[in-house]
Amino acid sequence: MDRRTTTSGASRWRAAALALLVVAPGVAGAEPETADPAGMDAGLLRQLEEAARLDRETRAQREAREAALRASREAERSAEEARLREAERAERAPLEQAIADQQAHQVDLLDAVDGGGDARGLVPAPAPLDPGVADPRVAAPSPTVRPLPEEIFDRSDEVIRAGTWGNREDLRVTRLVLDADGDGRPELIRIVDRRSGELVRQEEDRNYDGVLDAWTRFRSGQPSSRALDGNDDGNPDAFESYRDGRVALRELDRDDDGVRDVFYRYRGDSLVEERHDADNDGLVDLVIVYEERLRVRAEEDVDRDGRMDLWTSYVSDAGLERVARVERDRRGLGFADTIEVFETRGGASVLLRREEDLNGDGEIDVVSFYVGGKLKRRQIRDPDGTPM
Repeated sequence: MDRRTTTSGASRWRAAALALLVVAPGVAGAEPETADPAGMDAGLLRQLEEAARLDRETRAQREAREAALRASREAERSAEEARLREAERAERAPLEQAIADQQAHQVDLLDAVDGGGDARGLVPAPAPLDPGVADPRVAAPSPTVRPLPEEIFDRSDEVIRAGTWGNREDLRVTRLVLDADGDGRPELIRIVDRRSGELVRQEEDRNYDGVLDAWTRFRSGQPSSRALDGNDDGNPDAFESYRDGRVALRELDRDDDGVRDVFYRYRGDSLVEERHDADNDGLVDLVIVYEERLRVRAEEDVDRDGRMDLWTSYVSDAGLERVARVERDRRGLGFADTIEVFETRGGASVLLRREEDLNGDGEIDVVSFYVGGKLKRRQIRDPDGTPM
């Protein structure tokens, strides 16, 4: 019903009711300006009651509409305030996250300072060096051949077919077998080229348990490569190549699954590079570079997605390596978004500065400065790109 129509109708009813209650002067038997309701007929009473009812309904409808309008406006205002709060929260999120990261990082740093103030625990430690070698950073000498009289060996002439040991052509050799305890399991087998008299291959049972565990190949009478079985399961798990009387390359199968997963490369008498495939996916996920047997840099694929995302640089301090710089790609964008710079203090690496690209746009957004490993000052770039 139209509001104006309802309101005007109710007004007319109220006017009519007032007219009926006021009796015109001069009417016989009536008192001036008043009327007796008991003397009114039933039709007039019904009209008065209807008018009153319509008036009540009109007021109730008007109040209901006003309440609904107020509720609608309040809901709109609440929604707008919620939207503004969410937008403000989203705008503050990178900065709040940066602060939270810095606070957590500071706790780690304080713990490190309490324990000596170095960067241990903050930078992933390199994979442990091979425990089977006294010092893997030093190139071990090639194995020596113990001179033994041929009279103690059992001899037989054989032909080694091409390709058996990687040989390009058939080899006519003499097999020399030494079974000192006579148990039918030789401790030493030597293969000698019949034409040149040079040793071409040697097989050994180094721990005398009845299982061969070392296979050495020779070139021009000198060891060129060797395979070793360190756990006596019959399968080699270490492989060495030699140059100029020293190991030049050492490869390991640490989990004994038939796949080589650690590689040491030497130059002269020193280790120059160490490579690891920790998850056996055929991709190297840790590389460590050495100079003068000290680490100078390392790179690692921490999340094992096939891309390097952690880069560490080292400096030499009194013959020891110290962390100088750590770069991290936390978002997997292919470039470092967090850079940490360290100083050497008291023989340890202590955090000096931390730079962060919070939104991955290639620009540094937050720079934090540390003194003694404790956060002292922070510079934050404005969201509109204003330089710090």
